[in-house]
Amino acid sequence: MQTDMRQFLIASTDPIERQQAPALQAILIAISVAALVALIVFLAVLGVNPTSGVPAGGAVLVMLTSLAGVAALRRGYFRLAVLVPSAGLIVAVFFVTVIYGYPAATPFFLVTFIPVILTGLLIETRPLLLIAAASALITAVIFLVNPVIAPFTTMVQPPGDLTIVAVALFLLVLFVVTTIIALFGPVLRQSLVAALARERELEQLRDSLEATVNERTAGLQEALRMVEQREAQLQQALADLQASQATIRELSAPVLPVLPGVLIAPLVGAIDESRAAVFVANVLRAVERERAQQVIFDVTGVPLIDTQVARMILQAADAVRLLGAQVILVGIRPEVAQTVVGLGVVLDMKTYADLQQAIHALSAAFPAGVNRLSRPQ
Repeated sequence: MQTDMRQFLIASTDPIERQQAPALQAILIAISVAALVALIVFLAVLGVNPTSGVPAGGAVLVMLTSLAGVAALRRGYFRLAVLVPSAGLIVAVFFVTVIYGYPAATPFFLVTFIPVILTGLLIETRPLLLIAAASALITAVIFLVNPVIAPFTTMVQPPGDLTIVAVALFLLVLFVVTTIIALFGPVLRQSLVAALARERELEQLRDSLEATVNERTAGLQEALRMVEQREAQLQQALADLQASQATIRELSAPVLPVLPGVLIAPLVGAIDESRAAVFVANVLRAVERERAQQVIFDVTGVPLIDTQVARMILQAADAVRLLGAQVILVGIRPEVAQTVVGLGVVLDMKTYADLQQAIHALSAAFPAGVNRLSRPQ
């Protein structure tokens, strides 16, 4: 039944109001039933006369406003469904107490507890304070109004003994209050249990998120450490590569002593600008270190001598001459010689067909007992 009721009250968008709506409907129906029972009691005890008309009218008002609250609830107006019956209860008590006065109307004040409890359980504090203030003001208004209207209400004054009415009102109020607590107690408990369950889920989720964050952080730190290690390895590999390249450049243009004061600088393969610079630097350092007088440029292994290569050889020869040594060029093949002549390059240096002829010529220039060649003038 509660499930059907929640589906019927679908106009309410608040999930809390949806949960409380079935209990509120049952309470409003209980108030209507209690008002109907009170109406029967008033008519049975006081009879059908103007005296019983006052509380009977109040009972009818309570019953009608409670049913109006049910209608408002079914249309999704939750707050209105609480405030309309509460206002009906207060107006009914005010009407009866003003007409009856003290002490006859005292038992009817028990009814004012119902709207206070109802608004306190269902809606926020502000309406509760308004309902409580309105209930409290009834007593003050009675003192102010009762002396003025007393002459006009004499004909409807109740008999002196209203014990049965007081007991009936007490039991009816107890019935309504018990119904309110019985219906809203489980709802509040369920809400509290659900809130605690959500809190535990949130704590578990938070712990899970913290564990995940810690794992991800550890993973990121490990990845960062590996990246740093790889970067260090790459830096070391780059340094080794640069050292290897330097060694290769040195080996690609070696300068070797073959006789006292004589160096040989073989050229092999294609000669580019970088290799030419290394060749010239190696030759000049070796001439200075060995105090060489003759340097043999062996171009046997050079497949092609173009303008750039020829210019490099000439520049190297000029630099060697500035250091006081002479340059001998060997290993020029016939096709290379034709290319050089075709380019119009003049190789201003002594040449030999091959290294053997150059070494033989330089060896013949050594006098007996002399270990070094004389520096040519």
